Amino acid sequence: MFSCYGESSRKRKCVPLNNNVKKVFFNEKVDICATPSNSKEFTMANFPDHMFHIGEMIFISVNTFQKHTRVHIRVYAADDRGILHPTKSGVSLKPEVWSALHSKLSCFRPREDFESAFIIKKDVCVFNHSDKDNVSVSIQRIFQRKDSSFQFVPERVLLNGDNLDQLHDSYELVLKCVKNKLLTYTLSEYVMAEVDRLPEIDSFYYDVDSPHGLHELFESLCKCLTKYVFNTISLFVKLDCDIVLPEIHECMNVSKRDCFDVYFERALYNIDWQALAVNFVSLNKNRPYIKFFRDDMFDLMEIENVFKKVEDMYVNDYALDLLPSLEFLD
Repeated sequence: MFSCYGESSRKRKCVPLNNNVKKVFFNEKVDICATPSNSKEFTMANFPDHMFHIGEMIFISVNTFQKHTRVHIRVYAADDRGILHPTKSGVSLKPEVWSALHSKLSCFRPREDFESAFIIKKDVCVFNHSDKDNVSVSIQRIFQRKDSSFQFVPERVLLNGDNLDQLHDSYELVLKCVKNKLLTYTLSEYVMAEVDRLPEIDSFYYDVDSPHGLHELFESLCKCLTKYVFNTISLFVKLDCDIVLPEIHECMNVSKRDCFDVYFERALYNIDWQALAVNFVSLNKNRPYIKFFRDDMFDLMEIENVFKKVEDMYVNDYALDLLPSLEFLD
């Protein structure tokens, strides 16, 4: 009925395996936590859609764990059968940190400011190790202490110029995958938990041959998500304004199209997915098919169409008054 990924896998870059790559001792250096428990074996010639090769043995991957979606930049190593395994050389980033890191690296000029360093969202530090002949940067995780000082953590990855170029080129594919996982995994996990709280009503009957139930859930999801995107974008517009007034200020008289283009991704990464799930299930609690589609609701939806619908509803002011304002804006 629906599909989730489309043609993204055809665009991913794949460079042949370098047979000279040094093997690692997997009992010491493999990062077990970086591999999902349901993952399958894969090679350089056959890796899943959530992974994107950026040169040598380095991959960007979009992983999910405990209701969270993360972007990993990680070095892999091949065993004697050519099966790839993640090593501990890498960083795990929240989507908003990944987005900010990409933006910073896109305008970064490593050959103009040798031995420089900068911090991204108090989460990672980028060091420039470049010289006149080679481009090289390292990305290392940090955390902020209670006294506001920073401390480095072991998560670290080293990238060369080719890696940085391919990292930049992979951004749209990674974004598409992150958007998909935020709905099909993060939101789905919260929705299933809320659906399980609903009482069983024996009188409810759902005709499995009728697709109207999934369509109604699709429309309801789009309205809920649009409202959260709208409110979150409105918050960011206010925060970015130099003059914060209760009345509409001149800087807020920006077209919905421009607001969406500038703030959508930032808003998406700051949505309270648990609160959205509670609202969504509450709106549909009297519809029997909310239980019928509990396990595969989001897998059956065309996720790209969800986001296209949200964009259309936001830009054209559709249905923005169907839900109450969010508490964090009060």
